[in-house]
Amino acid sequence: MGESELPVQALPVLIVDDDIWMQRILSRIVESMGFEPLVAADGYEAIALALERKPAVIFLDIIMPELSGHQTLKLLKRLKATRNIPVLMITAMSDTENLGLALKEGAIGFIRKPFTRSLIQEKLQEILGSELVQALALLRLRQRTEVEEPLPSPPPEPPQPGEERPSVRPDEVLRRYQAESSSLSPNLEVIKELLLRPPQPPAES
Repeated sequence: MGESELPVQALPVLIVDDDIWMQRILSRIVESMGFEPLVAADGYEAIALALERKPAVIFLDIIMPELSGHQTLKLLKRLKATRNIPVLMITAMSDTENLGLALKEGAIGFIRKPFTRSLIQEKLQEILGSELVQALALLRLRQRTEVEEPLPSPPPEPPQPGEERPSVRPDEVLRRYQAESSSLSPNLEVIKELLLRPPQPPAES
């Protein structure tokens, strides 16, 4: 199997917002970073998608019809299958009381509208680790480059004496993460443990 056919899938990220425009903006941002955007317009749809897909992170708007962001967050934290999924609240408010309540209910943090791509990247790196986020971005860039310019990649040069070996390849990081966490709900401690674990040396042929 060639590098262009790596069996690595983008990690799903759930975006919960009743504003279609905000859905599109955030979807494009996370997709450009190598994540798979999942979109829900209300709390009920969000819970169903979270149970089905086990997203790595949930972006949850506070003000929504039907179930509010607070109510949706409470339900997500009560369910065993979703309680360990990190949730970032999205708000246009500066109401510290409401934001403080969300943190007490289990949210890992919040993002105020309007937000930037760099802020979303920073938050995802805080939650998932910079190595994993950068690996996804590199794979996304590689896939786009291969579609536009399908040129063969030169083999890596062996390290010179006294030169440090290059860091683990992005596809290896993702393979290690997905292979060991596929049967688990996404959990920050599990992700950190996997990323801090040194890669296994290649087996000698």
